[in-house]
Amino acid sequence: MAQRACIIAVGNEVVHGFIVNTNTAWLARELGELGFDVAYHLSVNDREAELTPRIKAALAEGLLVVTTGGIGPTVDDNTRQAVAGALGVPLKLDHDALAKLSERYAAVGRKFPQGSERQCARPEGSTFIANAFGTATCFLARNGDGGIAVLPGVPRELKGIWAEELRAAIIHEFGLHERFFSRELRVFGIPESDLDQRVKALLQSEQAEGAILVDDAVMRLRWRVSATEQADADKVLQPILAAARTELGDLVFAEGNVELETCTVQLLADKGLKVACAESCTGGMIAHLLTNVPGSSDVLVESAVTYSNAAKVRRLGVKQATLDAHGAVSRETAVEMAAGIKRESGADLCVAVTGIAGPGGGTDNKPVGTVWLAAAMGDEVRAWHLRVPGERELVKWRTARTALNTLRLAALHGKLPEKIAHWVTPP
Repeated sequence: MAQRACIIAVGNEVVHGFIVNTNTAWLARELGELGFDVAYHLSVNDREAELTPRIKAALAEGLLVVTTGGIGPTVDDNTRQAVAGALGVPLKLDHDALAKLSERYAAVGRKFPQGSERQCARPEGSTFIANAFGTATCFLARNGDGGIAVLPGVPRELKGIWAEELRAAIIHEFGLHERFFSRELRVFGIPESDLDQRVKALLQSEQAEGAILVDDAVMRLRWRVSATEQADADKVLQPILAAARTELGDLVFAEGNVELETCTVQLLADKGLKVACAESCTGGMIAHLLTNVPGSSDVLVESAVTYSNAAKVRRLGVKQATLDAHGAVSRETAVEMAAGIKRESGADLCVAVTGIAGPGGGTDNKPVGTVWLAAAMGDEVRAWHLRVPGERELVKWRTARTALNTLRLAALHGKLPEKIAHWVTPP
C-alpha cells in the first residue's frame, strides 16, 4: 500500500476565507507524484489548542503530515509549538539557523527584528530544511511510519523550498524507490463526453492510470504510472500519448503545463504572423490572454474593444446599414469587424467577436450565449455562429479561448480553419 499523507493549512485568514488556499491543491499534486495517497486536507485556525490535537491524530494514523503557514515571527504563529506538542518533544532554538538569519539581516543593513529568533526554533530531533526564499526555518520529523514536514504559507516560499530541499529529503527519509510519473495532453474544441468516447480505450489502459481533467473549455488527458525512473515511465506513457495524438489530431494543442494562449503565441511567432483583434462581448479578454504571454509584443499589433455600435462604425468601418438590418450580433457585423481591423492594423491574421454574454439582452432568436466569431486572413473572411453555454463570465472566457484556438489553427495550417470548436452551430 502507498504511504498515506495529509495536508494541514494553518491560518485564520485561510479558515475565514480571506485568502484562497492554493497551497493545498499544489501540495496534493506533488505528494501524489511522489507516490503518497493523500487522505485528506484540513484548514485550521492559528490556535495551538486546536492545531495540536489535529496534528497528533494524523500522526497516530501513520500519515506524513505537511503543514503550511504559522511559522513566522509573530505571536499568532503557533505551528512550531503545536508540532512539538503533538510529537511530545521540546521546542529547541537552532543556533546555527539563528546565526545565519542574523547574517542575512546584517548583509542588507537591517537590524535583527525583535522576536524573529522564534522562527529558528524546531522540535528536538527534527531535520533542518533550509529556506533560501524567506526567513522562517523549516523542518522534517519522522514519527513511526509517518512524520511531519513544516512549510511556510507564502506560496513562492513553499514551492521553492519544496523543489530545492524538502522533496529530496522526503524521498530519502521514506525510501521512495518508486513514485508516480505523469504525462498529459491538453485539448480544446471537443465536449468532454465526445473526448471520453474517442480515447476510452486509452484511458482504461492496464499499464497506466488515465483520467480526463476539465479546466472549463480546456481539457487535460492525463496518464500516470509507477516507476523508478522517468525513462521507465516514458516507455509506458509515450505510446499512449502517441495514440491519443493520432486519434485527436489538431484538437491536441500541447503536452504538459502549457496554456492555450502560450501555444498560440509561440506558433504565431514561429510562423512570423502578426495578429489583431476586434472585440465586443469579450471586452478585451482575447488581447489580455495574448499579452499574458512573454513575447506577445512580437505577435500582437493591436486590439480594439468596440463595445458600442458607434465604436464599431467609427473604429472598424462597420456600416450603419449593416447594424440596422442585421444587428450588432450577426454574421454580417462580425465579418465587417474582422475586415475592418485587418484593414486598419495591417495584420496578417485577425479575429473579431460580437455576442450576448448575458444575463440580459437575449431574445428568442438570439438567446444569451449567442456569439458570432469572424476571422480574416489573406483575402478570405470567414464567420462562425457559436452557442456558448454558461453565465456571463463563462461566455466571455469560452469565447475568448475559441478565438485563440481559431488563431492557432489558422497559423498551424496557413489558412482559416473549417471547424474551430464544438460551440459552432450547424449551418
